[in-house]
Amino acid sequence: MRDLHVFFKNPLNDPGISMDQLLTFGTNHLARLIANNTLAVITARITATTAALAQVESVFDDDATQSALRKARNEIKDNYRKALLVSVESVYGAIIAKVTSKSVIITECFPEGRTVFSRCKDDRVESNLNVLIDGVTAHTAELSAQLVTDATALLTGWLAVYNASETTAGVKSNTIIDKQTARNNLQLEIFRNILTLALAFPDQPEMCDVFMQQSYLYDHPHTTTPPTPPTPTPATPTPTPPTP
Repeated sequence: MRDLHVFFKNPLNDPGISMDQLLTFGTNHLARLIANNTLAVITARITATTAALAQVESVFDDDATQSALRKARNEIKDNYRKALLVSVESVYGAIIAKVTSKSVIITECFPEGRTVFSRCKDDRVESNLNVLIDGVTAHTAELSAQLVTDATALLTGWLAVYNASETTAGVKSNTIIDKQTARNNLQLEIFRNILTLALAFPDQPEMCDVFMQQSYLYDHPHTTTPPTPPTPTPATPTPTPPTP
């Protein structure tokens, strides 16, 4: 039996977690919340977490911290775009299930085919998703309202990670108290996310990995491969003197 007090302690308050680690984890966590937003309570937590991250970004003027944040956001954007290809294929499959592959509806939804989502630049993804949304919306009767919702969710998720990766924070001077307050608030909001998700998915610890990548909070020391030891050379035997 575990001590129940542990569930009331915020693990993000661990002093061993650096600011860069917290930002990388928090940004990745927010992207996962957006990508897996299936409950109203998750929507509320997305709003709170976004605000907490924005507060941290606005008060931290440290170059390393800003660099870590930009790197994390770019990584999240790239990962989301890879996942977007799978999601677009899912929408395409759902449309095919309703109409034939030769239908004009397919052309309206995918005028340049599905591969455009892997070929186009990041700044063109939004317009291509809007074409898809317009297509399924115009044919809601033949398809379904759920497909409109699914396609719209793809755009919402993409804009969230893309706009975040494109944002450059303004540099400003802030006090140590300001920075600590912002960090404490972010730690608290993520802790609230943990509790909210645990309540939404009771006795399903595997859901933690869906919404969080804990490895971002761990140190990853640089390791080197030890040099290959030289091959032992047998010693030359000492000659035995002849027996007189």
